[in-house]
Amino acid sequence: MRLSERFVDNCILINSKSTSKEEILNELVDTLCSAYKLDHRNEIFDAVWTREQSRSTGIGCGLAVPHAKIDCVDRMCMAAATIESGLDFASFDGEPVYLIILIVSPGNTVGPHLKALSSVSRLLADGGVRKDLIASKDPAEFLTILRAAEDKYL
Repeated sequence: MRLSERFVDNCILINSKSTSKEEILNELVDTLCSAYKLDHRNEIFDAVWTREQSRSTGIGCGLAVPHAKIDCVDRMCMAAATIESGLDFASFDGEPVYLIILIVSPGNTVGPHLKALSSVSRLLADGGVRKDLIASKDPAEFLTILRAAEDKYL
């Protein structure tokens, strides 16, 4: 799955100033709802936050992939954020998070949601790709780096 095709305009935050996990997730959900013109903002946040409370999605190496499935969305939606100064996300390796990819999918789908999570893992296993995405100066550069990684790994 090419993740770059899932991102719409204005769904990538470069160098967020959020200082907590809850704050960045609120910022990402707001961005997601605005970019995809979604209603049910609070339900989406609650689904993401509930999932996060059950087990951190900070998977290590500076990356977090919060995700949720919820009936009030009709398609997979994604948003991303970079955080130059890093953020405590209760990651498995105990290290700060610098890159967050949020994935929200309809509750009745399984395959596409798992494919998206798999693609994130495959692409961002490359430390150079993670570093370059984190250093992106704007959303266009972020997408260019992501597309190049997809060409290489997918």
